[in-house]
Order: sequence, then C-alpha cells, then structure tokens
Amino acid sequence: MDWEDAASEYYLRARGGVSSLPAEWQRELVALMLVNWEVANGGYLQFFANHGREAYVYAGRAFRAIGARRMADIIDRCQALIDEHFPSEGRSSDERAQVLPSRLIICRDGRTVEKPGSVLPESVVSRMRELTWEFLGYPDNVAELAQSYYGPLIERDRPA
Repeated sequence: MDWEDAASEYYLRARGGVSSLPAEWQRELVALMLVNWEVANGGYLQFFANHGREAYVYAGRAFRAIGARRMADIIDRCQALIDEHFPSEGRSSDERAQVLPSRLIICRDGRTVEKPGSVLPESVVSRMRELTWEFLGYPDNVAELAQSYYGPLIERDRPA
C-alpha cells in the first residue's frame, strides 16, 4: 500500500489527534502526510495552526527516520521562528490561528470577515513564506524515502 493512502487511513483513526494512534511510526507517518499536505496548501503556518507543535515533533522524527534531513531542517527553522515569537505549548487551534497572516471567516449570513494579521512580526511571516517555498522545492525525495521506510511497517500492520 502507498504510504500516503496508509497515512490517510491512520489519520481517520486518529480521532483524538496524532498522539492517539497506538504506534509511534503511525504517528510519524500521519504527521508526515499532514505537513506535506498543509504546507503545499497554505504554508508552514497553516500546518502549525491546524495541528500544533506535537505534529511538528512527529513530522521532524519522520523526516529524520526516512533520511529527509533537508526537509527536517526546513521545518525546524520554521518552528524555531514560531517558538521565538509565540509560546505555543498547550494552545488550542483557535489560539494557534493567531500566527496566520490573515484569517478569512465566513459568517452564518454569508458575509466574509477578515481578521487581523499574524501576531508574528512581518519579518518572521516573510521568512516563513521563504521557507515554505524552500520546502515546496522538495530538496529530498519524500515520496520515495517514505515509501521505502514506512512501506514494510504498513505491510506488517495490514490484516492478512
């Protein structure tokens, strides 16, 4: 089974968040999928706002486990910028959303309201954009590395 398909299945099982999965490698696999998907769809700040520091920790472990050290370095630099300017431990997703550059909210009556920009300094938001583009250059072949590393674990976990 493809690593992304397996990660999607595990994600659906993780109703209590990434840490609710029973195996460490499953947590890593889901976080790896989430960071790849979220950064591609909205940047590292979106990944952090939606999933928090815990998902970052598992994603970093996953990148290192598969040998994607350059990708791990990029998310480490992103998270270090957040940590420097925004204490995130124990924050809810609503609180973490404060780091987003702008937040559009669709009201019940259909109106769109834009919330104020990020609590992070503009220079940090700008650097995060640069790092997001660096991430999107995929300096490591994540798909190949993830399949090679997690594929055997996925196969062993599949019912016979």
